[in-house]
Amino acid sequence: MKVGLAIYNLLVNDATVMGQVSGRIYPELAKEGVAMPYIVYSVVSNSPSDTKDGTPIDEAQCEIFSVGLTYESCNNLADKVRAALDRKSVTVNDASAGDITVQSIQYTNEITEVSADRKTYIAVQDYTFRIKR
Repeated sequence: MKVGLAIYNLLVNDATVMGQVSGRIYPELAKEGVAMPYIVYSVVSNSPSDTKDGTPIDEAQCEIFSVGLTYESCNNLADKVRAALDRKSVTVNDASAGDITVQSIQYTNEITEVSADRKTYIAVQDYTFRIKR
């Protein structure tokens, strides 16, 4: 799915995000026992739509999970993720998919949760991505 590849590429190519997670960015589920902090992204839904000029667009609802050992660390990472994604309009190049044109990214919501059994804090951000097909 191109939106997942776009998310990964935008985050892995952002120096401030990578400075915190050192490449620990995963689709859907992190590896067992991975060091913190890390990021997990999930495409919740993806709806195709047509535009007036005939250019097909996919509008995807996505969640980005910034996971850390402390409230401060997870929210600090979430702030960096938001700076890397919100209001962006870019074309990213993925080795397997080629150019992916991101028409827009809109930050829509955020909550912070605590996972008591795993002793972690999780900032969950919601975004709407518009990707040209």
